[in-house]
Amino acid sequence: MKDYYKGKNFWDKEKSWRIQYPIDDEIIKKAEKILGVRLPLSFISLMKEQNGGELTYPYFMLPDREGKYHLNIDPIHFEKDDVSILSSRELLEDAKIPKEFVVLWTDFHHWLVMDYRNTKENPTIQYIQEDYSTDEMSWKYIKMADTFNDFLKQLFRIAV
Repeated sequence: MKDYYKGKNFWDKEKSWRIQYPIDDEIIKKAEKILGVRLPLSFISLMKEQNGGELTYPYFMLPDREGKYHLNIDPIHFEKDDVSILSSRELLEDAKIPKEFVVLWTDFHHWLVMDYRNTKENPTIQYIQEDYSTDEMSWKYIKMADTFNDFLKQLFRIAV
């Protein structure tokens, strides 16, 4: 049975897979300047609570297929030796994906991103996956939600 996220207990405090860097307004402003966008307020609020990591409601479904997908969110920090949402441009460039995305999560074959191609704030959420239907490497884009808040409502956990 699916138990959907309802605005509480977003982060799984028991699972910490990397060093957490605290976030404050100064760091958010610096990150937004580097990225050239305004991050959604709900995203900022969650990142201030915990700067990335495992989620209590870690699953989402793609609109066009069965099966659940697992999500964690990369942190915001300025260390060069660790993946961060500030690494988005370099990661996207390496994969030949448009630079106007902010990467929430990737395994380099699949991506969950905030899409800033047509805006500097209030991005849509896109899922990007390798498209194996062609001989050349290409990407398939699947719109997940009109806003980050709408995407949050899609997250669930499996209730026992």
